[in-house]
Amino acid sequence: MKPTDKHKIELKKSIDAFHQLGSKCWSEIEPLIYIKELDKNDYFSKEGQLTKDLGFIFNGILRIYYLNKKGEEWNKHFLQESDFVTSSISPEKKSITNIQALTKTTILCIPYSEIVRISNKYNEISSFIQKLTFSYLEQKQDREISLLSEEAMNNYLFFKNSYPDLENKIQHYHIASYLGITPTQLSRLRKKMDNHQHM
Repeated sequence: MKPTDKHKIELKKSIDAFHQLGSKCWSEIEPLIYIKELDKNDYFSKEGQLTKDLGFIFNGILRIYYLNKKGEEWNKHFLQESDFVTSSISPEKKSITNIQALTKTTILCIPYSEIVRISNKYNEISSFIQKLTFSYLEQKQDREISLLSEEAMNNYLFFKNSYPDLENKIQHYHIASYLGITPTQLSRLRKKMDNHQHM
């Protein structure tokens, strides 16, 4: 499936929001874009794989999770429409996480090796990748600082603030995994909040 003009416009707009690309640079990237369709539970990438693509989520929801030594899954991050996705920040390093679709998802992909090649010719691409990386690291830091709180309700409110509307679109055990609590504990938090709002 080839990307339409609508797909390309959305991607260009989102890249330019981080760092504007010149027309020559974009004209090299444009022919490389291809579409990856994922069904629910399909993987964008798995632990141990090298980075193949930089992806842009046109629609759908993904989760980034890792497996601990007991084989338990821990959700680290959720990605939605207009987010960028890649299995690792560094193309030489194998991914330590899994990226899985929670809904049917359409991703616009650019081969990472091509991005590296083009970045040697155009500084705009290097600046874009750098700004995207900083943005991701800031989000990661915000999450880690927030979840240091022992107060489960604060963590739940952080989730709701970070991902508005997501709660109604994915299974709640994924949210519990993100918060590091059990689904039963999450159910209690939701009930408590519901009661508070109706007081």
